[in-house]
Amino acid sequence: MVKKQKLTLKKYLTSIGRVGMTSFRLSPIAGIVQLIDSVVRALLPIATTYFAALTTSALAAAYAGDPDAAQNVFVYVLITSGISVVMLLWNSISNYISQKTRYVIDAAVEDKMRQHFGSLPFELYDDKDVIDLQEKARRFSYVFSTVFNTIGSMIVSIVGSIGALVALTFVNAWLALAVTIAIIPGIVIQLRLARQQARHWEGNITNRRRMGNMGWMLADSRNMAELRMYGVLKHIMKNYAKLREKDEKQRLDFELRSIWKQTLADVGEALVELGALIWIVLEIIARAQPVGQFLFVQQMVSRAMGQASSLAVQLGSIDEDLANLVDYQRFMDIAVEKEKTQAIQHVPQRIEIDKVTFRYPKTNAAVLDEVSMVITAGQHVAIVGENGAGKSTLIKLIMGLYSPNHGEIRVDGLSLADVTPESWHRHIAMLGQEFISYYFATIDENITLGDVSRVASSARVKAAMDKAEFADVVKKLEHGGNTYIERWMAENNDEATATELSGGQYQRLALARNFYRDSPIIILDEPTSAIDALAESRIFKRLFADTDKTIITISHRLSTVEKADVIYMLEQGKIVEQGTHKELVSQRGAYFRMFESQISGS
Repeated sequence: MVKKQKLTLKKYLTSIGRVGMTSFRLSPIAGIVQLIDSVVRALLPIATTYFAALTTSALAAAYAGDPDAAQNVFVYVLITSGISVVMLLWNSISNYISQKTRYVIDAAVEDKMRQHFGSLPFELYDDKDVIDLQEKARRFSYVFSTVFNTIGSMIVSIVGSIGALVALTFVNAWLALAVTIAIIPGIVIQLRLARQQARHWEGNITNRRRMGNMGWMLADSRNMAELRMYGVLKHIMKNYAKLREKDEKQRLDFELRSIWKQTLADVGEALVELGALIWIVLEIIARAQPVGQFLFVQQMVSRAMGQASSLAVQLGSIDEDLANLVDYQRFMDIAVEKEKTQAIQHVPQRIEIDKVTFRYPKTNAAVLDEVSMVITAGQHVAIVGENGAGKSTLIKLIMGLYSPNHGEIRVDGLSLADVTPESWHRHIAMLGQEFISYYFATIDENITLGDVSRVASSARVKAAMDKAEFADVVKKLEHGGNTYIERWMAENNDEATATELSGGQYQRLALARNFYRDSPIIILDEPTSAIDALAESRIFKRLFADTDKTIITISHRLSTVEKADVIYMLEQGKIVEQGTHKELVSQRGAYFRMFESQISGS
């Protein structure tokens, strides 16, 4: 793990400024309100203490027989009480403001992060460095509002401490200077302790991650069958307990080592406060200061030191988060996909792949080497080859997820490099080996997510289920299509509102979603690997019967491939054979060798 660079004071201030500016750009009102809230929370207690001190002095004067002092006492009491009421009201308002601000900032940062991630060039989703950076940025985005609120608390501490010192200046400038000098060592010690604690936490992060993963695994009911069957449950619990004890021991050892430093800081502050109180007592006895100044000095000295100490702790608490701000900014600075201008307005009639060569980023080997083919509307095309031949990569290029290093892909004469992805993708339905299961949604909702551009249609949902041979599965469920596809989504303690699908049923659901989309171009990359061969044959027979659809298929099953109008055989990124099933079998070449066992069996 790369050690993070220690933040200097300049970098601290720069990072804090960036969080503030970013928050202000995301939500100007929230930023302004937070600043006002911080200043008000810092100054109101000072005002309360000031009038409480005046009240005490006036009360002492009234007790001594001053006839005018009694009237002043009631005025000061009313003012002090009024400020206290304002403080109580403002605390309630402040709490609401804090929660509202946190929500606004969290929502804005979360939306901005997801929008940026969803706008990156497709090839970057396979770039490990980009994904690692995105993960770090995402972790920082989770604590962005916390850092923002901490900065608000830091403003309270700064304004509160400076305000208290300024107030002490009106009592005695030398006293204010002495307190200022005295609190500096305490701030330094507190900040060092906070940083040491952050480094201690970071140093043991691997064990905590292991504990976290173990905890999630032990809490997930879906893992229980295998954990208990293999006898792993108690083994993991034992290891979890060991890691927990190790972490706690290290924490206690750190606390023990830091006690004397913390005590030194506390004793230093206590001595300063004691000295200030002795001085003000002597001043009052000498009648150089009114009685109320004892309360005022005691509160202001305590507040100046307390707020300074809080500032050091707050700085230390966001030390790691501010360091991670660099990762967040680096991720947000990644250039998004360049805007394209041309749109495909009508159903595509011709896809041309012209001498396309492709290498994955940061690699030298060509996955595809001068591949050329033409796919026309209504044609059924199969792309076959051994694993690693480049089949799935070619599909990604056709879909516009990647751009070729050399050559060009054209749709009705338009270069795919210039076509807006949205206008191209709305004509495509794609089902690959890996597909999304929307666990938060019901069966019907999972299917209608195949086409969110139109109002959901129950008739289209039923037709899609029938084509995917999924309707019989749904009919057996008490709540039919309104059933969730994950057990933990059950509603109102009614287990029948949720179910658990098998691997083949999940694939049928994904197929139904693509049938519901009803796109003119269908791309299938091993979409039925978990469905039995007979069911697959029936599904594809119905699919291929639709001559209005352009179908591009990748499959290792002969029963699927042999129905295609044209078959392209890939080897090491090159097309080595092409033709119909009958033509390729008669050639006794690479295609025949690949499917020989299935051909003989049939």
